[in-house]
Amino acid sequence: MILEHKKIEIDRRVVFENIICNTDTTFSFQLKDEAYFLYVNHGHHIAISPNEVVEVPEGNLGIAVGKSLILKAYPNQENQHYQVLIIHIDRALVANAFGNEFPDIRTSFEQEFSRDMFTGQPCVISRNYVDGIMHYFYNQHVVSEEMLEIKIREILLLLLSSKKAEEIALLLEHFVNKRTASFKEVIETHVLSEISLEELAQLCNMSLSTFKRHFRKIYQATPNEYLFDKRLENSKKLLATSEQPMDDIAMLSGFKTTAHFSRKFKEKYGIPPSQYKMTLSDK
Repeated sequence: MILEHKKIEIDRRVVFENIICNTDTTFSFQLKDEAYFLYVNHGHHIAISPNEVVEVPEGNLGIAVGKSLILKAYPNQENQHYQVLIIHIDRALVANAFGNEFPDIRTSFEQEFSRDMFTGQPCVISRNYVDGIMHYFYNQHVVSEEMLEIKIREILLLLLSSKKAEEIALLLEHFVNKRTASFKEVIETHVLSEISLEELAQLCNMSLSTFKRHFRKIYQATPNEYLFDKRLENSKKLLATSEQPMDDIAMLSGFKTTAHFSRKFKEKYGIPPSQYKMTLSDK
């Protein structure tokens, strides 16, 4: 249940959001021409972008620059709350923050850089920045357009002066130059992720019906047929090469429950996964 969802806007465009909930909740965002800065004040979330799946613990910040973002939010045990601050950063502001010239960052990273998220622990100054922003939600009468633009530039400059400045700069450079993941890159990244077809379609920036048609055209199979085959192939490898419990193997192969995993495994291979593992042990 969402307990609070406050927004601060410029010309009807959301710039800051503060969300509080007390149950496991999934949030979906279309980023379009915005980067997202996120700070998890309570609880934690799993952030899913076209290129990555990243867990962000309490007290950590994150940046997302892909076409879309899914947050699976979980309240903490202490106060049963999940709280996240989201800052929408326009593409033009990111470009201007660099003065139209990006740092020389190729010496530290490989040429191919496919990330669209960053997460880490904030410094003291960044935490103070977040605390300052939170006051504006309850004192919106003092907020002006000029003030909000200054605060956005401030967080960009803080990030670009941090210990992870090179990594963040490269992430933002790809965002400014609109380098996005291809359809196949999104699918191969999330083939073992525990996400729905609707969420996969969102990550590809498509409606579900368009996604299914495009998927069949590329893979000559339905999304469910292809994904289940890949996930079962992975589970078969894990059964043969690891001593992990069946619950862990099911989860690592993208299945929500062990019962569902066992049923699909038996449908494909003719025997339950537990019996398959026993035959390997006998050999």
